[in-house]
Formats: sequence, C-alpha cells, structure tokens
Amino acid sequence: MAKPEPESDPRLAARTQKLNVLFALSSIGLFLTTGLMVWADYDREWRQYQTEFNRLRVELTKEQIEEALSPEDAERLREIEAQLLRGREEAEAQRDEIRKIQAEIDALQAEWYAADQDYRFTKAKLDVARYELDEAVHSGDASADARREAVGDLDRRWAEYRLEVEDLQARSDAKKARLGELRSVELEAEKARAELLAEQTRLEELLRRIEPGVVSFVRNLPVLDLANPSLKVNQIMPSSLYDDVIFTQTPKVDRCTTCHQGIDQKGFETAPQPFTTHPELELYVKGPHAIDRVGCTVCHLGRGRGTTFVTAAHTPSTKEQEKAWGRFSATEYYKPMKHWDQPMLARGATQSQCVKCHRDVVEVPKAHRLNAGIELVERYGCYGCHKIKGFETRRKVGPDLSRIASKTGEEFIFRWIKEPRGLRPTRMPQFWDVRIDEAPDLLRRNNVEANAVVAYLIDKSAVESYPKPPPGDLESGRELVETVGCLACHRVGEDLRGIEGLSNASYRTYGPNLEGTGTKVDPGWLYAWVRDPKAYWPETNMPSLRLTEQEAADITAYLMSLENEAFMERDRPEMDTAVRDEIALEYLRERLTVKQAEESLAAMDDRERTLYLGERTIFRSGCFGCHMIPGFETTMPIGTELSEQGSKLVDRLDFGYEHERLPHTLPAWLHQKFMEPRIFDRDKDKRPWDLLRMPKFHFTSEEADALVTAVLSFTKEKVPAAAQRQLTADEGFVERGRRLVRDSNCRGCHVIGDRGGTIRAVKASQLEALAAEDVFGDFDPTTVASEALALSPPLLYNEEARIGEGARVQSHWLHEFLRDPSDPVRPWLEIRMPTFGFTELELNTLTHYFASLDLVPYPFEPQADIDPETATIGADLFRKWECAKCHVVGGRLPNQPPENMAPDLGMVRARLRPGWIKSWLEDPQRIQPGTRMPQSFPERPEDNAYPDILGGKQQAQIEAVTQYLLTLGPGE
Repeated sequence: MAKPEPESDPRLAARTQKLNVLFALSSIGLFLTTGLMVWADYDREWRQYQTEFNRLRVELTKEQIEEALSPEDAERLREIEAQLLRGREEAEAQRDEIRKIQAEIDALQAEWYAADQDYRFTKAKLDVARYELDEAVHSGDASADARREAVGDLDRRWAEYRLEVEDLQARSDAKKARLGELRSVELEAEKARAELLAEQTRLEELLRRIEPGVVSFVRNLPVLDLANPSLKVNQIMPSSLYDDVIFTQTPKVDRCTTCHQGIDQKGFETAPQPFTTHPELELYVKGPHAIDRVGCTVCHLGRGRGTTFVTAAHTPSTKEQEKAWGRFSATEYYKPMKHWDQPMLARGATQSQCVKCHRDVVEVPKAHRLNAGIELVERYGCYGCHKIKGFETRRKVGPDLSRIASKTGEEFIFRWIKEPRGLRPTRMPQFWDVRIDEAPDLLRRNNVEANAVVAYLIDKSAVESYPKPPPGDLESGRELVETVGCLACHRVGEDLRGIEGLSNASYRTYGPNLEGTGTKVDPGWLYAWVRDPKAYWPETNMPSLRLTEQEAADITAYLMSLENEAFMERDRPEMDTAVRDEIALEYLRERLTVKQAEESLAAMDDRERTLYLGERTIFRSGCFGCHMIPGFETTMPIGTELSEQGSKLVDRLDFGYEHERLPHTLPAWLHQKFMEPRIFDRDKDKRPWDLLRMPKFHFTSEEADALVTAVLSFTKEKVPAAAQRQLTADEGFVERGRRLVRDSNCRGCHVIGDRGGTIRAVKASQLEALAAEDVFGDFDPTTVASEALALSPPLLYNEEARIGEGARVQSHWLHEFLRDPSDPVRPWLEIRMPTFGFTELELNTLTHYFASLDLVPYPFEPQADIDPETATIGADLFRKWECAKCHVVGGRLPNQPPENMAPDLGMVRARLRPGWIKSWLEDPQRIQPGTRMPQSFPERPEDNAYPDILGGKQQAQIEAVTQYLLTLGPGE
C-alpha cells in the first residue's frame, strides 16, 4: 500500500523563501565587501606615483631617442647607409659566387661536425683504454699486451681524426675569409651602423619594456599582481643599520624609492617631487654613500617602512608648505604622523646627520652648511651657556674681564653691554632691549641691571697701569695694518674684501672688528697688547707679529683714530635705586623667606645692593659662559644641555603663541629661536624673572640655517661602528692638525684644500688701488690676481693635485720655522708669518698633520744621493735657464720687483724634499695654479730648449737640476 505524501507546510515555504532572499542579499553584500576590501588594499598612493613616473620615464626615453643622434651622427648615418647600399649592390652582383661559397661552407661545417664527433668519441675511448691498460699492467693481467695494441690503434685513429678536423676547419676559415672579402663593404657598413645606433637601440629596447600595454595592464590587475607586477613596493635593507623602535633595535628598512623612483636616475633633475634625481648623484647615491648600502632614512630620517606621504613622516619646511600639504589630510593643515620620534628632516637640514658616521672629524667633506654651523657654534661660544658633548675642553670665547678696568672705562662698558652693535659689527650678543614686546617698566629694569653689572665688573677688576705709548704715525699704522697681516683675521667697519657666504664664519672675521677701537680701549693698554697679546691674556688666539716699538706705536695711533663719538654720546641713565632694591628683593626671595629677604636687603648699604644685583644679573644672564669673571670661575652653565637636542621631541617644545606662524617642527623652532630668542614669551603674562633670557645675536637667516643644521647634529642616535667611517692612523693625525689649524685661523692667510687665503683679496684690492693711482706706470690690471698670489702667503695644500706643504718641506725644517718664523723664506714680503708660541706638542701635531696630509715619511726622509757629474750638468742647465734672475741665491737678491722675486735657493737642501722639487720642476702650475714659475722642462724632447743636454729628456734634466739644487747652501 503506497505511503501517503506529507502535507506541505505553507509556513515552511515562506521561511525558505525569506532565507533565500537573505542568503542572496548577504552573498551580494559579501561580494561587494570583498571587492571593496581588495580595492582598498590595491588602491595605494604609491601606485599613482609609480604610474606617473613611468609616464615621465616614457616621455624622457622618447626624447632621448630623438636626441640620440646628433646632426653629425645623422650625417654619418647617411654615409653609412649609402655605404651599406653600395655593399649590398656589390654582393648582389656576385650573388652566385657568394651562394656557392656559402653552400661549400655549410657542407664543410657538416663534415667538420661529423669529424669532430668522431674525434671526441675516439678521445673518450682512448682514455678508457689507457685506464684499462694501466689496471691490467698493475694487476699482471695477461691481456695487457692486447690492450696496449688497442691503445696504439685508438691513438693513431685519434690523431687521424684530429688532422681531419683541423683540415676541415682551415678550409672553412678560408671560405669564410673569401666570403668576407666579397661582402667586406656591406659588413663594415653594418658594423659601423650598429655601433652608431647602439644607444638608440638600447633606448628603443628600454621603451619597449616600460611603455604601458596590455601585458603590463594585466600584470598589475588586483589579485593577478601577486605574480610579477611592474608596480610594486621597492625595499632597501642597509646592512649594520637599525631603527630604535620602542627600545628595540630593528633592522632598518627603507621603502622610500617606492615613490621616489627617479632618485638614482639621471635625466629627472627638473622633474617634480617625488621623481627628482638626487642632487650630487655620484656622491650621495652611487658613490661612497651608495643607496643600496646606506639607504635613505639614515640621512633624511623619517619612517622608512612607510609607503604613504603621511606614514613616511614627511616634514614641511615652511608654514606655507604645511598648508599646501594639507590636501593629504582631512584638516586644513598637514598633520604629521603621530608617535614617531624621528620625523623626516626639513629641507636643507640633511647635512646634520653626517656626523653620525663621520665622527672625530673637524670638517665633514662636502657638508658646507654643517661645517659652517659648527664653526659658528665655536665662534659664538654656544658651549659657554649650553653643555655640548665634545666641546667641554674648549676655552671661553670672550676676553678675560678680570682686569677690564685696565683696558677700558665704565662709561664705555655700560653702552657696550646695552647695545654692542651700536659701536661696530660684533659677535657679542645683546641682552637688554631686544624683546619684540619690551614694556616701559622692563626698559627701566634693563638700565638698572646694566648699571649694576658695570659696577660689579669694575669693583672686581684688578687695575694695572700702562704707560703712554710712544708717538706714532697714523698713516704708517694704517699701512701696517693693511699689509703686515692684521686683516687676515680682522676687518674694519663694513670691509667685505674676501668675505663670501656667512660673514661671521669667514676667516677674516675670526678676530673682532677693529672699528671703534679708539672709543673702546686705553692707548697704553692697546700698545702693550699689539706688542705681546699673550702677556695680557695667555689663552688668547692672537699671535705676535714681532712688531718693533715704532711699528706698535704707529698701529696704536691708527687704531686709536677709529672712534665712534656718537656711541659715547648715547644717554646713560642714572641708577634708579627703587627699581634696584625691588629687583634685589626678588632675587633674595628666591632663597629666603619674605621676612628674611627684607631684613637681608635692609642690612646692605647702597654699594652692596648694587654689587649684589650685578652679581645676580651676571649669574642669570650667564656672562661667565664667554668671559672669565671674578667670582664665577667654577659656576656651571645656565643653558639647557644641547648634546642630544637634535633628538628632542617636538611635543616637548614650547611654541608659545607662535604655532600659528611656524611649522610644528624642531628645525622651525630652532631657526626662530636663533633669530628671536625671546619671541616665545610674546603675549604671555610672566614675571620679569621668569622671562626667557637667551640674548639676541642678530644672526642672518643663512647663519640661523647653518646653526640649525649644527644643533640637529647633536643627536642621541648611535650608528654601529661597522657603518661608521673609521679613520686611519694618518687621518687621525690629519684631524688633530686640522683642529689646530682652525683654532689658529691659518686659512686666513693660507689656502688649504678648497678654502682659505682670504688675505689675497685684500692684497688684490691694494694692488688695484695702486694701479688706479698709476703707481706702477704701465700696470696691467689683468695681472692683479697673479701679483696678489705672488705677494701673499703660500698655498699649503692643493686639493686637486693632492700635494702640499708636507710633500714640499722637510718636517724638521717646518718644526723650527713654526717655532720661530722670524727668518722668512721671502723676506721682501710685507706680510709676516706670526709667532703663535706653539707648544712642543702643538708643533709636532702640525708637522705630522702636513706630512700625513701628503702621505710622506715622517719625521725624517732619507737624503738623496748626489752624483757630481749629474749635478754639474744640472748647474749648466741652471745657468742656461737663468734661474738666478728671479731666485735669491746665497743671499743675493735679484734685480726684480717683489712680485717677481722667488725664494732663496740656498735653503733648498735644509728645507725642501727632493721628490717635491722634481714634481715642481715638472709642472709648477699643477701644484700652485697661477704661479709665475715657468714650465722649463717640456715632456717631449723635441720641445725642449736644450735637446743636446741629456737627449732633451725631461726627467733626466729635472734629476740633474734637482741634484744641483741640493748642493746649494751652507756646508755644500
């Protein structure tokens, strides 16, 4: 009996229908969500950049293809095409013979292949047979004789096959040579055409690979791009470099080139960012700082693993740029990535990171802004108020004030400390009246504090009396200052000769500006100072010029004439005792209760109150950071330590109300701090003693930029030793000498490397003035540079030729000359080598520095052997070339103007190194460009003026003259 069908449930059908609809909708939603997820993962910012860069690259490649052939190349190509056509016509005319020879070559190739196979197989069988024969002989097998016979048979057959192979190869080569003769014109044209079009062919192949098409489109589709896309994240992992992430050292990974596609490619120098070619490509990307070895973030900072504009931690350089970048975020202004301690450096500050790898060096090569910034830190003595690691042992930059009353008076001191630049350009900062929002009550307070400081300095100063200097001639003094060498370190007023770039980092601003000297100092003190500076201040860097009494008197007369009467006519307000007592009470309340402070003040008399306020003002202002002041010999610096300022988090900076005017970055804050040190107090309600106290140095914007770079280099980031540039022993000596050279300002007179010698500009201006006055008669102004070179201190190191003073002079002579330069090499020069009073350690440091710079033996060099016959030939050449016409020989001065006179050759044996003499005679211009020394020994014998001497050979004649020169001098 059939089972009855169950009755259908209409409610179940309805529920099923709803479930189907729900399932369909959820499936559609899941599909859409998955699609959106895939697209969100695929639609990355960097893909747009790579697509745009590929378009630029295609355009550039097309332009390069069009420019691959110059007009000359195009003409050459037409000639080659004509030659190719002619060659093909000649080949066509001999087509039958060519085809016949080609067929013969093919047949010979087939025969050669078969014979070569037989030759190789027979060789293999022969090797096996020889092995079996050796085994049979070794084991005493009876088959040895038979095997020996088989080996002989195979050996004969192998020799026959070899002869056959060589014969077939020779016949084939002959046929090919004949074929080449028949097609020689065509083949030569094809080769020339291929060479001429090689670059164009390469570019066309590159264009074929990078030009977008169906294949690249499919490769870069979502999901399919898992295989081999052309758009992909680029990654560099420098060795030995790490990022400090949450106190953990993680390997550095840089993905910057994902967007900065053109960074290591030429041709994109004018392309917009992020496609621009890196500046100085060969140095920073392909040379010693190869991008695959050092990456990007070690220099630029930022987050190397980021692949978006924000997550890479870019930093705007200006407020305008910050606003322009706002399109990358939802707000009006660009908001940098949060919680990343090392945002990318603003434009221009990258050199600050050089010191992480270039440690223990005085100057980092090519890092001109960083070097200038560090030099400004040294010149201005920033380490006097701020502790900076590496600067702990440097002396105070300002003069010793323990005897200030012997040097000048309190009327001058008041006006000087109130506004130093009112007298002359100076590095002395201004402490008072420098706020943008200076209120009247603060101005009154400033006058009281300045008066108190003056009173303290005068009261604590030792007093020494200096006799009145002998009468001096003002004009003679002016001439001495202009010629003897003072202007290598000093300038007068707005004298800008030889000053380029940052004036306060120039060698000619190493010493103070001399304008207003007559207003500032006592004439007796000045006379004693110019005669012997170290007698007054043993730590001064100013050397002695060995002035006679009359010369010192003349210079004193001139300098005392440099007055600024308007400066001394400025008003000096009297001490406001009420304000003084109010300020003194403020200071007392910092240490005592209110009642004790009032009692302590009441116990002081008028003088004590003034001196107390002066002491507290000096302490608060940090004057002792630059000057030695009695009572502050051991006082600690007042400023914030800067040893790790470059790593300071932006969130720890107080922008005050300036955040609307400045980008929220460390470089922007530092720049503003240097320009207006107290601006972050503006519009704030603070008590006077809580206001910012850093003085104003009146930096230019360029100087502030350099200082920002220097301060950013003071960082806590450590680079492993393996990634740092390690100094060799010779380089260590060079750096120690370089420090002494900088502290002595040797470059004020001498060119060392690519910098220095600013005194030449002064000498050139003097010569131009004499030419304008027609002092020289028919003087050619075009020779000014050459004249200035001849009358200036010598070049000490030629960077391009890589040769200098170390290779030129013997170390023991240089040691003694630096100790006592009173016996000059060119006594007719007006400018003098100063006496620096170097210690024995400093003398050894300098001599070793120059020797190491030139990689020559130190301290002694073996003396050259002299052959009398060769030296005699050299003497003959010496006379023929009339060397004594310009050179001093045996103390006899030639009858020449000073600019044409050359050093005394009687000092050669004791002074010069023989190897340098040969290099100098061979090519003087290479060692010292612009020298008047002629190149007397041409390389080619036929160009030699005396071809009959030693065959006119350059090196032989140079050797002869060198040996003769080494015989000159005392005892020879």
